[in-house]
Amino acid sequence: MKIKVLLKKTKDYFLDDGNQVDVPKSKSALQLTEEAKREWQCAKEYFNSVTDPDLVDYAIHSIAAAEKRYQYLLKQAKEKQNNKYILNNNE
Repeated sequence: MKIKVLLKKTKDYFLDDGNQVDVPKSKSALQLTEEAKREWQCAKEYFNSVTDPDLVDYAIHSIAAAEKRYQYLLKQAKEKQNNKYILNNNE
């Protein structure tokens, strides 16, 4: 049951209304994307280090959550870059 609570808190931390990442205003999209990639790599390293079956399940979910966050932020960064390119070419 503790894992469910931890996963819910993790989800609540990263997601707002189930589909928006809570983005601090002080960090750039690139910084957030790089941070998310490091979190994903750390989650994979954690998975490789655990042996307890309950922790393996948690590690699997952590990898999936970190990967999804990274993919989302990467997509947002690419869209932002494309929008800047379009705006600059229309001037």
